[in-house]
Amino acid sequence: MHQKKTASGNGRVPPYAGGGNLTTMYRPVQTSVPPHTCGSKHARRAALLLVACLLSLLCEGAVVQGAAPILTEAEKEFIRKHPVIRVGINPNFAPFEFLDNWRNYAGIAPDYLALISEKTGLRFAPAVEIPYAATQEKVWSGELDLLPTLDRSAEQENKFLLTQRYYEYKLALVVRADSPFKSIDDFRGRLLAVQENTSNAQFAFSTLQAGLSLYASEEDALLAVADGREAAMLGYLPTVLYAIRELGLSNLNYITFGSDNNGFCMGVRTDLSELRDILNKALAAISPSEKAAIRSRWVHVGGIGDADEKRRMRYLAGGSAALLLAMATFIVLKLYSHRKKIALHRQHESMLQEMVRQRTEDLQNQTRLAVEASQAKSAFLALMSHEIRTPMNVVIGLAEVMLRRELPADAAKEARHIKQAGVSLLSIINDILDFSKIEAGKLTITDEEYAFSDLIRDVEDIIRFRIADKPVDFIVRIDAGLPDRLRGDMNRVRQILLNLLSNAVKYTRRGSVTFTVTGAMPADDRVRLTFEVTDTGVGIRQEDLEKLFNSFGRVDIQNHPDIEGTGLGLTIARSLCRAMDGDISVTSEYGKGSVFTAELTQGVVEHRPRKASAARKKPRTVSFIAPEADVLVVDDLRGNLLVAEGLLAPYRMRLVTCANGREAVDLVAKRPFDLVLMDHMMPVMGGVEATLAIRALNEERCRTMPVVALTASAVSGMREMFLENGFNDFLSKPIDVAQLDAVLLRWIPAGKRISMPEEASGL
Repeated sequence: MHQKKTASGNGRVPPYAGGGNLTTMYRPVQTSVPPHTCGSKHARRAALLLVACLLSLLCEGAVVQGAAPILTEAEKEFIRKHPVIRVGINPNFAPFEFLDNWRNYAGIAPDYLALISEKTGLRFAPAVEIPYAATQEKVWSGELDLLPTLDRSAEQENKFLLTQRYYEYKLALVVRADSPFKSIDDFRGRLLAVQENTSNAQFAFSTLQAGLSLYASEEDALLAVADGREAAMLGYLPTVLYAIRELGLSNLNYITFGSDNNGFCMGVRTDLSELRDILNKALAAISPSEKAAIRSRWVHVGGIGDADEKRRMRYLAGGSAALLLAMATFIVLKLYSHRKKIALHRQHESMLQEMVRQRTEDLQNQTRLAVEASQAKSAFLALMSHEIRTPMNVVIGLAEVMLRRELPADAAKEARHIKQAGVSLLSIINDILDFSKIEAGKLTITDEEYAFSDLIRDVEDIIRFRIADKPVDFIVRIDAGLPDRLRGDMNRVRQILLNLLSNAVKYTRRGSVTFTVTGAMPADDRVRLTFEVTDTGVGIRQEDLEKLFNSFGRVDIQNHPDIEGTGLGLTIARSLCRAMDGDISVTSEYGKGSVFTAELTQGVVEHRPRKASAARKKPRTVSFIAPEADVLVVDDLRGNLLVAEGLLAPYRMRLVTCANGREAVDLVAKRPFDLVLMDHMMPVMGGVEATLAIRALNEERCRTMPVVALTASAVSGMREMFLENGFNDFLSKPIDVAQLDAVLLRWIPAGKRISMPEEASGL
């Protein structure tokens, strides 16, 4: 067994949750038909043919559970005398075996032990209190019975009774995505990063004649490759893939190759030969679909595990077809067996009523399952939004706080890049959430008044920042006669324009990007805006144009592997345009450039045209100060509290912070606050429970005190949920400084606000 340090699992994992048999309970409809409808030899032949097809499908494709092993009387007696098998474990060998955050024994080996337990009746008790380094001695002394992850070698065979191999794996050479090395032969004689004290180090030295750069863990070695300190690292493919997923690395590729004796077996005490024989029989009885389910559960990152997943889906498809065919066969046989008993019209009417009842019940069950699936998806999106946006709040927020300080030029530049990278990642997260809203039909378009010149200026500033380091000219042409005061969804229009312009910047290495805005007035209160983005970039092949707006689809990836993206931006932009009575079209010449045209309609508040050369005002951070205002900030993460303190510092308010809802309730009961900024998800007591508890306090001030929700969950319906549970307002993470200023302006009492002159409130 190889010692490995690794991060534990992210969530509570049951001992076994993959594979298994598919069992469908089917209750036949009691049917009645006149004798002439079935009863011929043709019906019997059809039924026999359906049964034959059913057996064929079941044998070939259905996901079935392996048969129970046949045990001897001596083996059964052993199980009766040894109801619990004590297992020595390695708590840091993910994904093969490890202890997750809740100290549960999880991984590939525990899943196999769970299957063995189902098939034999053996119970396995992991000895989590025994250090891994002492487990072999504990087996020899009889305190432990089994070690589940051993390499088969002559040395191990002298120490243990070894089972057959139950899991085989390959080795992997991990390199950066931009590495020029493409095969294992490229690394012979070179320096490789490896985890110390593993067989991989010996393999790299003896087989590849490679120099060794030793690391305490595979995570350290992977990080060294990811940041360019090492050219490549050698490791087990499953542990490498698991570590890549846990570390969130996205700039790595890998090269797999086979070698002898790559696989794990289980080691048993030398005086327990019956246990070794039982384990071998149980392992032999585990079906391929059960093995595939375990493998796909633990070894699947991006495209990894696709072959297993496709095989599993093929099994599921075969099983579904088989079950449907079984249902059809059962109905035909039932009709045949009852054909002579049906003669009266009353019985025929009863049959129809039963069929209607059954169909109604089936539809109700299908509706219930669809609702449960939708709820599960919504719960997943809410969790994903919270878990990803929470650290993004710290990254973007602290970068914003740093930029407000007097920093050296190089440090300020680095801080701006950190913030821009965080904003870019946040846009990807928002794309995924927006796509889910579009799928669910919950995409909303607001109708608010805004300044068109501010929108264009914001978009222009962002794109000029992104294009600053490239030999590309950014040309902006705006129709000066367009009205400036419009009504619509300014944020969604900005999202469309940034998507189109960002794509043009990404795919244009030199030349120019031209942004042209024109408009027409089909009615007095409406304006038809046309946004045209022209670039001199790589262009798009004609055959790829129709695939351009497919979800998760990117074209010509092989020629541009360095350009990143989710494949969702154009899909979302087109959906937003269509929601605003418009659309997006594209023309392109491969190798010369593209033209994207977006059209949409907005309301007109005032026909006064925008100023062609409006003077840029110094950006404002705060619109007022409030030295006499008392504000309570509640968040369980210290990083989030640092961000809140930094963003609120320019307002000069008196801040009090605490780490959970229970502390917040106690503080509010003791003293008044002008505003409470309450995080949503916290230990001890969450934000919703704390707000309801504050509202339940006896004092009138507690029922009227403004409480604003801080949350990283950005799924549809969150704002309404907060307002229904006693909150006054909603502020999403990462915190936007403009939205923060608007919220504070809305809820800090006017008598405690001191307005700031525009020129004095900048950075």
